[in-house]
Amino acid sequence: MADELVQTFLEEYNGANDELSKGRYKNSAILFSKALFAACDILIQNKLSKLPKNHTERFRILEQYFKDVYIIADEIFDKYTDSYSKPILKETCEDIKDGIKKIREISELPEEIKKAIE
Repeated sequence: MADELVQTFLEEYNGANDELSKGRYKNSAILFSKALFAACDILIQNKLSKLPKNHTERFRILEQYFKDVYIIADEIFDKYTDSYSKPILKETCEDIKDGIKKIREISELPEEIKKAIE
């Protein structure tokens, strides 16, 4: 399962960067957000050997076991949900990408993910 989550992260993160380079900010924001959630799920899987069923459960687990990651993810979640109905700016994509970088700095993520984020 962990390898599958890593592959999911890499596909979404790389896709987000590709969309960003093409000026497709809504797609980029959505994919960066999904990459961030995959990174969170990897942390949860590695520590608790389980996966959250939905965003609510993910955030509860993050708040309890990964407080610093929770703060970052919670801030980004609003940007993600805004992408459903509002125009997205390049800066929003960069903010989400920066959140992923912050999680990389404070968490134990697999080496493949760390390299992709560099």
